[in-house]
Amino acid sequence: MKTIKIKNDQIQVVINTLGAEIQAITGLKDHFDYVWNDLTGKYWQRHAPILFPIIGRLNNNTYLYHDNQYELPQHGFLRDQDFDVVMEDVNFVKLQSSANDETRLKYPFNYRFTVTYQLVEHQLEIQYEIENLDTKTMYYSLGLHPGFVAESDLNNYHLVFESHADEIKELKVDPAPYLSGISKIQPLKNGTLPLSYTKLDDGLLVYSVDNFKNVQLVNSQTSHSVQLDISEFPYLAIWSPEHENAPFVCVEPFKGLPDVYGQPGKLQDKLGESSILTGKTDVVKTAIKVC
Repeated sequence: MKTIKIKNDQIQVVINTLGAEIQAITGLKDHFDYVWNDLTGKYWQRHAPILFPIIGRLNNNTYLYHDNQYELPQHGFLRDQDFDVVMEDVNFVKLQSSANDETRLKYPFNYRFTVTYQLVEHQLEIQYEIENLDTKTMYYSLGLHPGFVAESDLNNYHLVFESHADEIKELKVDPAPYLSGISKIQPLKNGTLPLSYTKLDDGLLVYSVDNFKNVQLVNSQTSHSVQLDISEFPYLAIWSPEHENAPFVCVEPFKGLPDVYGQPGKLQDKLGESSILTGKTDVVKTAIKVC
């Protein structure tokens, strides 16, 4: 396990080979780090984990595949796998992790997972490559779980989607962290969704965003904001620790969903699940822009 720094003349990014996790995104003009770093150990000691091969929690932490039962912890295991550095330059790094005997006990597929980080001006471009090296179709979910520093009360924050948007579909969470199977339409004003600690005290919020290209986290009291490319992610989750008024909020592009509350189900039947034919590769892109 080691950390890698990439930089250009506008931003510097720190990445840990453990989970290929982003540790910091720092603007070099004012040396502001946008990514959450829990120096006190009070709230959440991760920064921006990659979620794979599931998102959220399974019922009984269990799923079924070909009449066999498997157990997986919340958000899967990739965030705890040590990645190899495949290529590295001043403003670029490519990291890779593959299936092994331990992962196959939890997830019976041979895969290779590659993530590439590339700096372009004040933006971190991210590319995920998921290769199915198995002889059968592979099923998976993929998510990015970045925490961003909240410089003031979360009531000062809002999410900005496309300005023309007047509504967004919320997938209700109940009991947290599971989905209830019920959805409702939330109104937007000029594409804007206000945030607050109260909204997040019952657990994460999950939205369907397949009609949106970007989302921006904006604080009305400061000049710092971040924009995420969500064009290849059909869902977006928002989370901050419940009832703690923590000084950060997670804005999470999801390609997949937590389980609907109930009994363990088949992996291939999970809501939002993706599949890859044998010998094929899925390429998924996103980006984090500091503004």
